[in-house]
Amino acid sequence: MEVPSSSDLLNLLSTFNATDLSVNELRDHYVVLQRHLALLQEATRVVPASVTELDQLGVAAEATAHRIGAVQVEVAARVEQGVEALMRDEANPYRRSKYRSAVERLSQLLHINPGEVHKRLEVAHAVSAAQGGAVEGGPMHVPVGEAFEAGSISVANASRIVAGVEKLRTPISQVSASEQETDELCERMESELVYTAQTGTPKAVDRLLKTWEHRVNALGVLPTQAVKQDYQGAFYAGRKFGLHEWVLRMDDLQHETFMTAYAPELNPRSTDHVGGDAEIDVDGRGEPLPLAADENGKPIEAPKDSRSRGQKKLDGALHAIKVGLTSGKLSLNGGYQAQVVVNIDHKSLEAQLVAKDGLFRSDAVHSGPINPTAIRQLACNAELLPVVLGAGSQVVDSGNRARLFSAEQRKILYARDRGCTFPGCTTGVDRCEAHHVHEYSRGGVTTLENAAMVCSHHHHLVHETGWEISMRSGVPYWTPPVEEDSRRPLMRNVYFHPEKSTQLPLAV
Repeated sequence: MEVPSSSDLLNLLSTFNATDLSVNELRDHYVVLQRHLALLQEATRVVPASVTELDQLGVAAEATAHRIGAVQVEVAARVEQGVEALMRDEANPYRRSKYRSAVERLSQLLHINPGEVHKRLEVAHAVSAAQGGAVEGGPMHVPVGEAFEAGSISVANASRIVAGVEKLRTPISQVSASEQETDELCERMESELVYTAQTGTPKAVDRLLKTWEHRVNALGVLPTQAVKQDYQGAFYAGRKFGLHEWVLRMDDLQHETFMTAYAPELNPRSTDHVGGDAEIDVDGRGEPLPLAADENGKPIEAPKDSRSRGQKKLDGALHAIKVGLTSGKLSLNGGYQAQVVVNIDHKSLEAQLVAKDGLFRSDAVHSGPINPTAIRQLACNAELLPVVLGAGSQVVDSGNRARLFSAEQRKILYARDRGCTFPGCTTGVDRCEAHHVHEYSRGGVTTLENAAMVCSHHHHLVHETGWEISMRSGVPYWTPPVEEDSRRPLMRNVYFHPEKSTQLPLAV
């Protein structure tokens, strides 16, 4: 078939009568349109034009894309109707088709995601409602249908608006006096969204949807049981860059409990630890008390807390979980309180592996493969039950609990350190863990001379970075990595011992 000229195409359109066309003739028209669009693409590439003229061409091209989207939506709707009719026919062999639905059929034949098919069908239903063809009792999306039929919004925007309105319909009904008021509010919201789609960007549509969500939520909407069943819960989103991602959806009470759990981590008493507008302790003259000192007792500036707000929230929530695990009120596991159980071979436990080695053999019960570096950190925690395997997978050590600090030792540590020993950290002892300065897995003993109290954040720091701890007369001193301070000075925390900030190391 020859590609028609512009005048031939206009003549063709003037005699176009949809009711007189056969399927083959309709397909021929699509071929003509495709070839004409190819010519337009080539012409757009080479025809001289100013920026303003190119703006006009861009608007025309976008309007054309909207019309093509309308055709795609119409095809999807016709396929859905046809498949449903065939499925209702008991004698039709299509009931044994390899396609289980219209969505699957269109997805595979058109090589698009099922989600894209759902969008097209969603818009098709909205257009049907605008034309008065909605199923009885179904939603009426008249503003979207009319705008889409006029070619003023895209398939993506139309679907975004329909999905957003339907998402808010149930909570709006909770705060509405009647069903009629619900419909009126939804139509008003939909009209605003359509206008924004016609005059703004998709991001502007999303912002307006968020605004409506905040308006509705501010009225005290409660989730229904159906909403809870569909959305509430903790959902594992996979592992990214070595981090496990979870999505949490909670009701108000659960959210308040969660915030209460992490709040203390965001509100310690020193700006050095958090970097907020917290109060700084001062002496009798109004001068700030030192937070850190060197090996000679001279006050020095404490390292800043580099954690993001999100990291602090996570540390706070995990601390609350750890407290729950040690409460003795959870279900028993193997005769002991709830524990984190890991398996590791002996060579991996002793070796200082790096990422490129990748030959370690260790795993946790719930998380699967886990790096020995993390296991060595867990070895400081009373709730770890290690199972160390030899070369032939025989059990070498199944959790020798003598490595754990006793209650009497912890009392002395509490009295000695009073909190985290990292220079400048103000985390109290109730949020700290006893750490083996010389790691237990490398021969360190469980004695007070080999122990230091550290908060969760700085526990990670000492295991995962170049920070080191050394003991002098029963006092933990921290040494920064060379990249932070080439001098690598000895530093101690004096926040919990302001009365001894100028004295030499304390003795137990």
